[in-house]
Amino acid sequence: MSNHSKDDRTPAEKAAATARIVGSLKHEGYVPNSEDEAIHQQALRGEISSEEAIAIFRKSGLEREQKALTQKRPQPV
Repeated sequence: MSNHSKDDRTPAEKAAATARIVGSLKHEGYVPNSEDEAIHQQALRGEISSEEAIAIFRKSGLEREQKALTQKRPQPV
C-alpha cells in the first residue's frame, strides 16, 4: 500500500507556497545553495518528509552559526 499525502493542494498551489517561503527566506538573508536546493527537491519528491527537511536545515543553520561565532571571537594571544 502506498502512502498518500493528506495535502490536497494542486501542484500550482504547492509551487506558489514554496515561492512565498523562499521569498520570505531571501528577505531574511537566506542565500540559496545547491545543497539546500537538493534537500528542497527531495522533500518535494516525497523522499524525505517536511519535518526531516526542517531538521536538516536547523542542524546546518546551527553549524553555520557556530562557525561564524568562532570566527568572530578574538583569538587569545
